[in-house]
Amino acid sequence: MAKSTDVNDLLTAYQKQARKIPAKGVYASKQRQIEVQAAHARKVMRQRRRSVGKSNKLGCRITAEMRVALICEMNFWALVCRSNRQQVIKD
Repeated sequence: MAKSTDVNDLLTAYQKQARKIPAKGVYASKQRQIEVQAAHARKVMRQRRRSVGKSNKLGCRITAEMRVALICEMNFWALVCRSNRQQVIKD
């Protein structure tokens, strides 16, 4: 036969449970929390840089559109430099 629970047992169990102080957080201080989050962010960024390959450290793929835009920009700057050089020669 099971032991019957009386009111005193219930009261003491409740008091023990209520006496426990709930945890405020995982970290000891706000400073420690910031440190851990920053370390995690650094780790994620390092993994992303390493996973893309040695030739692409920026973490983005160079698509055809990006390559065309880069060539157009290089042509623009070449034109600017050429015109500046011609102006200097004329003077």
